[in-house]
Amino acid sequence: MTTEHSLKNKLALVTGVTSGIGAATVQALLAEDMRVIGVGRDAARLDTAARAFGRLFRPLLVDLAEPAARQRALGELEEPVALLVNNAAECSYASPLSVAAERLARLFEINVTAALELTQAVASRMLPGAQIVNVSSVVARHLPAAKFGPYAASKAALDCLSEALRLELHPRGIRVSTIAPGLVDTPIYDKLQGFERTSQKLREQVPTWLTARDVASAIVWVATRPPHLVIAELSILPSAQAR
Repeated sequence: MTTEHSLKNKLALVTGVTSGIGAATVQALLAEDMRVIGVGRDAARLDTAARAFGRLFRPLLVDLAEPAARQRALGELEEPVALLVNNAAECSYASPLSVAAERLARLFEINVTAALELTQAVASRMLPGAQIVNVSSVVARHLPAAKFGPYAASKAALDCLSEALRLELHPRGIRVSTIAPGLVDTPIYDKLQGFERTSQKLREQVPTWLTARDVASAIVWVATRPPHLVIAELSILPSAQAR
């Protein structure tokens, strides 16, 4: 009989914790009695989140788009991390022909470079049994429209790096997983200019989207699988979403 991998009293590092999937993931990990370091870039929102999460939560103010800020943050990580959740992401709704070069660079800086840089720093001190979870998206596999292309490209790059990391870290007993959600009801879509009509059509086709808690539950499930197995990739869709 196999037993779940316990997270109790272990340390997690989660990015993008002030809303959506990140906030729900922190809550889910705290319920597992984990200690959590949560990364956010908005000081006021991070302070509010810290008060709500309680004593097992430690806020870490970092703008992941800034390499210098990432380096300062990494210098504050002294204890080995047992679970890294690369959740923070920038989204875009612009076709490859219209997306600005600066916008594309920012997408890759946050969605790819920052995630990899954090992983490099954390993995060097991880112990056997530790876990890395990268939050991707199903758009990296099934592109619904051209305007999701730049965002999908950044997530596809993250997917490739995740698989390479899984192979590289396997001999050390460190598991690497990719979680690819479908439509999730989070504030990330509220920031997308020109997405309103598409969002309305999507909601007509898929009335009920995933909640942030759905994805957080999947992250905890992946992280608590018995040590002899790894969930390399997990896609989660609302039941009405075909792909």
